Amino acid sequence: MDEYMVFLRLVHIFAGIVWVGAAWFMAFVLNPTVHALGRDGQAFMRGLARHSHVSHMMMVSSLLTTLAGLLLYYRVSDHFNSDWMSSTGGVVLTIGSLAGIAEFLIGGIVIGPTTGQLSGLGAEIERGGGPPSADQLARLGALQSRLGQIENISVVLTVVAVAGMAAARYM
Repeated sequence: MDEYMVFLRLVHIFAGIVWVGAAWFMAFVLNPTVHALGRDGQAFMRGLARHSHVSHMMMVSSLLTTLAGLLLYYRVSDHFNSDWMSSTGGVVLTIGSLAGIAEFLIGGIVIGPTTGQLSGLGAEIERGGGPPSADQLARLGALQSRLGQIENISVVLTVVAVAGMAAARYM
């Protein structure tokens, strides 16, 4: 038994379940509900951001998934052996891996900072005590729009990543 590979696979799979599961839950359940609830939904999201560790959980699970995945890929590919990488299974796993890495980068470069800006703007609106100003509403709309667009890309990338990793072994 190769304990190293078993450990990496367990970390990769369980952290990936947390990361992708939470992302899909947010994309398909939480965000549409928050949007439909309007101000009540926004208040809930501010509370979620303030009183939970969702952003940290996403960051840690995405990092663990990506690092374990890179180490697994290195080992499975026989240290980036071009013969293996050009095989059907190698190509499928490479496509899935690249999609996962792209999603990790998008999460760190776009989703995380945009979510942080939304949280900061929500706190600013709350401190104001009244309804949001026209400028605040415009910024809120722009940030929500950016998050919605990137969320669609994220869903596609995670589907490609999961499908590629699940199917590669059987190619």
